[in-house]
Amino acid sequence: MKQTIAHLLPDYNPFPPRYPAGTELRVEQVAQRQQRYRPVVVCGWFAGQAESEAVGTMNIRRIRVGRAYRRLFQKITRIDPLPYGERMWRVIQNEGAALLHIHNEPKLLAGMQARLRHDPRPVIVHVANEKPLPAGAMSRVTQWVACSQYIARWLIDHNGIDPNLVEVIYTGVDSRARAPGWQTSDATRNLIRERFGVNRPDVTVLLFAGRLVREKGVVELLDAFEQLRAVHGDKLELLIAGNVRDSDDPRNEKAVYGKAVVARIEQTPGARWVGSLPPQDMHEFLIAGDIFVLPSLWADPFPTVMLEAAAAGIPIVAAARGGMTEFLADCPGFDADMRPEDPESLSSAIERYLLNEESRRVAGNWLRARVEAQFDWSRVCNDMEDLYDRLLKPGTPRP
Repeated sequence: MKQTIAHLLPDYNPFPPRYPAGTELRVEQVAQRQQRYRPVVVCGWFAGQAESEAVGTMNIRRIRVGRAYRRLFQKITRIDPLPYGERMWRVIQNEGAALLHIHNEPKLLAGMQARLRHDPRPVIVHVANEKPLPAGAMSRVTQWVACSQYIARWLIDHNGIDPNLVEVIYTGVDSRARAPGWQTSDATRNLIRERFGVNRPDVTVLLFAGRLVREKGVVELLDAFEQLRAVHGDKLELLIAGNVRDSDDPRNEKAVYGKAVVARIEQTPGARWVGSLPPQDMHEFLIAGDIFVLPSLWADPFPTVMLEAAAAGIPIVAAARGGMTEFLADCPGFDADMRPEDPESLSSAIERYLLNEESRRVAGNWLRARVEAQFDWSRVCNDMEDLYDRLLKPGTPRP
C-alpha cells in the first residue's frame, strides 16, 4: 500500500480554492498528481462542503467547527478546549499519515507542538512568505521548503535555520491546459474581452490581479494609469481582479483600504474592477489583456499570478524585489530599476511596452517558453515526491 502524506492547511480559506489563493492552488495541483503516495488534505470546512470527500486520487478531510462552539470558545471566552491543531491531529492519526506536510502556516506547527514532540514522523514546513516562526517548535521540523531563493535566505539568515535543512521548490502553472493568447482567434478573444467590459478591438488593456491590499500597490497603479490615460486617451483601459476583505469594522485596515480602492476604481475613467475571479476564470481574464502589471510595494516572495500571466504569454511589468527577479530577471524588456511606489517610474515601465508591440510579443514568447520548460505542475509534484522519498526511504539519493 502507498504511504499517506498529510497535506495540512489552515482553516481560513476554502479547499479546493474558490478564488485565487496560491497555497491552496499548489496543494490541489500537487495532490491531484501524486502517484507514489496517497495524499490526504486536511483543512477547514465551509458551508456546502462535505466533511470527507475523494476527488480522483486526492482525499479531503475537512474539520467542521459548529457556529455555537466557535462563538463561545473562540470569540467570547477564547479558551478553546478542542483547538484546530488537536482536531487536525486526530485526523492525521485516523488516516495513518507517514509524513506531515504543513503548508504556509507556521501556527499549525505550534498548534501541534506538544503532539509532535514525541512523534517520530517527518515534518515538512512549506514557507511562502515571511510569517513569524514558532521558536519552540522549529527544532521538530525535518525539512523546510521555500517557495523561492529569497525565502530560503530569509529562513537561513533571519531565523538561523541550517542551510542543509532548506530546499527550494518553485510553484507551478498548468501551461498544458492554458494556451497562450496568440493561439486564441481574434473573434474568440474579442468575445472574452467583451465579457470583462472591453468593447473595442483597438484598445490596449492593462491587467492587475491580486488581493486589494496596500502592499500590492493598487493605488500606485491607478496613479500611473491616470498619467498614461492622459497621453493615450480611451485607447487604454485597466482591468483589476481581486478580492476585498469582507468586514464592516472600521478598525480592519485591509477591509477599509480595499473598499477605498474599489471606490477609486469606480471614479477612474477607463478602469474597471471585475471582482474576485474563481481560478477557472483567471486564464481568460489574462488573455483578455495585453500587459500584466505587478506593482508590489513589498518583497513579494514568488507570486503564483506571475506564472499564470507568463502562461498567457503577456509581458509583465514588476519590480526587482523579493523572489520575482528569480523568474523575471532575464526577460527581454524587464526594467530592474522600476520603482512601483513612484507612479512616474511605473508608468514609464508600462509605456515602454505600450509603444512597442514587438517588445510585447518578444517578452510574451520568452515568458511562455520559460513556464513550459521549468514551471509545470508535474515538475513541482515530482520534486515533492522526490523529497518524500528521501525522508521516508533511507538511502534515497538527492536528484
